[in-house]
Amino acid sequence: MERNIIGVYGLICSGKSSFSKMLAEEMSALYIDADSIGHEALINNKDNIVKEFSAEILDENNNIDRKKLGSIVFSNLKKLKRLEELNYPYIENRVKQLIDSTDKNVVIEAALIMRSKIRFMCTSLIYVNARTSDIISRMKKSRNISEHEARKRLKMQRDVKNNKLNADILINNMKDYNNLIIISKKLGRHYGVKSKYRRKRHFY
Repeated sequence: MERNIIGVYGLICSGKSSFSKMLAEEMSALYIDADSIGHEALINNKDNIVKEFSAEILDENNNIDRKKLGSIVFSNLKKLKRLEELNYPYIENRVKQLIDSTDKNVVIEAALIMRSKIRFMCTSLIYVNARTSDIISRMKKSRNISEHEARKRLKMQRDVKNNKLNADILINNMKDYNNLIIISKKLGRHYGVKSKYRRKRHFY
């Protein structure tokens, strides 16, 4: 049977991480966190990034300070796109290497998957939907930022939400944690069915 390469995307703090890990565990699949690979890219591309954004983004240890860099790119779409241009080749290549390193099914958590070539590596896409109020609340708590800053970052991800209907499966993370567990179990069974028996779009 053809293995499943599943891309999970959605807005920041929508519950992608929790769901992706649950689904990977349910399917005994390899879990790939594209965001963590993005952190590796900052180290790998440090010289190019500093050249582009200046040494002001460095911390006292001469490493890239992600908070300083974020304050620049999350307020300027052109600068954000430039950072993506610098980092995406590394992220895409690393994801491809990880996919090729296993015969298992794969679950890739990649918020901005529709902006990259990673989507073309996937056999299926899942969009995780959540209420804006819940997302903002989580962002304020987990990232220690103001509501104004949270809304500004969400604005930079409008294309992510606009692309939700490109997913094969849309899930609503609008209940409790246990509901995500139930959905992950259902989808674990769904992906165990031969592809020819699957319908195009499912909603959970």
